[in-house]
Amino acid sequence: MVKKMNMIKEFNAFLERECHCSGEHRFLLAISGGIDSVVMAWLFHRSGIPFSVAHCNFHLRGKESDGDELFVRELAGRFQAEFHVKHFRTKEYSGSQGLSVQMAARNLRYEWFEEFRKKNRFNFVAIGHNRDDIVETFLINLSRGTGIRGLTGIKPRQEAVIRPLLFASRKDIESWAGEHGIRWRDDSSNADTFYHRNKIRHDLIPQFEKACPAFRQNIITTVSHLSEIEQLFNLTIQDIREKICIVLPDKQLIDIDKLREYPATKTILFELLREYGCNQSMIQSLVNSLDGESGRRMITATHTVTRDREFLIVTRNIPFRDQKVFVDRDTTAINHPLRMKFSRMTCESFTIPSSRNTAALDLDLIAFPLTVRRWRPGDVFKPLGMKGSKKISDYLIDQKVPLPDKQHIHVLESGGTIVWLIGYRIDDRYRITGTTRNILLIETGEEFGQ
Repeated sequence: MVKKMNMIKEFNAFLERECHCSGEHRFLLAISGGIDSVVMAWLFHRSGIPFSVAHCNFHLRGKESDGDELFVRELAGRFQAEFHVKHFRTKEYSGSQGLSVQMAARNLRYEWFEEFRKKNRFNFVAIGHNRDDIVETFLINLSRGTGIRGLTGIKPRQEAVIRPLLFASRKDIESWAGEHGIRWRDDSSNADTFYHRNKIRHDLIPQFEKACPAFRQNIITTVSHLSEIEQLFNLTIQDIREKICIVLPDKQLIDIDKLREYPATKTILFELLREYGCNQSMIQSLVNSLDGESGRRMITATHTVTRDREFLIVTRNIPFRDQKVFVDRDTTAINHPLRMKFSRMTCESFTIPSSRNTAALDLDLIAFPLTVRRWRPGDVFKPLGMKGSKKISDYLIDQKVPLPDKQHIHVLESGGTIVWLIGYRIDDRYRITGTTRNILLIETGEEFGQ
């Protein structure tokens, strides 16, 4: 005889052991009106744990969606819980973002949950996923092609999101709801096998269970093993990160030679770069570039990865704005876009500085106001010591300046002529000579305590 599960006891144990929560925390329950989330609300209520209710109306099923909202509102009233609802134009969002309706709805609800949670100081948002959802998610990710994280299923807790029903199967939940006369709303779309998850739930899993009755439990066991392997995997990646990565204030460097010492280069690179938005095809291109010439770039929505000579250089993308800052004759310092200090002096007892972050120019040749701006393709100047002019783009190539660093470089202009490629070289026409009487000394960055 199968022993009946004590749902409330198991719920409280799982909440504490796996979700690391207690009744002292503030909970926002995401209630759709379906059986899982409704039973979750009843378990919180029967356990004496206070909560508030959040409901999303995606307006995808007409009157049925409005009926769900009314049902959840009345349920919250029965629990004497605060009720909060958010209405979404899901199909419009789906079309504008190029997402499936299901993915659009998922993004919208999780974004709202987190925004609302922070604003109202809830500790956790509780989602009504059950143990069978772990099996379905495993198969969905397996069918799509995934790394180890995709095969470790749904976690009981991910930051502020908890799933306190993962201890119970769908049958356990249905049985408990039936015993206690609990009502819920059926979502008609759950039976539509047009959706990938429903096809797996209604068609694929039953076929597996015919061949192997213990199929669901075997998947759960496998996911548990993979979760432990993932923990070891993460420790290994962190160890590799510390050995081959150099983190600087404005960039991260990945040592290519040290990277080559490890097997599974593609996997390591993906783990190091996935937080910057690199997908598998980008990673493969980077791996291929390791044996080629430097200069290849991969650009994501937020970052750029550049294959330089010794390193892969990761930098945050800076939106190009042709912003100009003007410097008058009386200006002594500016803080934007660079920190720069301006001093005037005579040539008496003056020693020309050697630092590239300091420029000494013939003040009497300067036309004010000066202009500080980002360099542009086509900019030309006459580098100190050279007879002819040179494009800045060519000069930077000659100086082997990595591509990611180029977007941070500025110039100083006088009367439309570049007098200093800031941090690199002044223009030869504005240098200090034997006839110079007055000097404009400009310091930038660390030269005066950046």
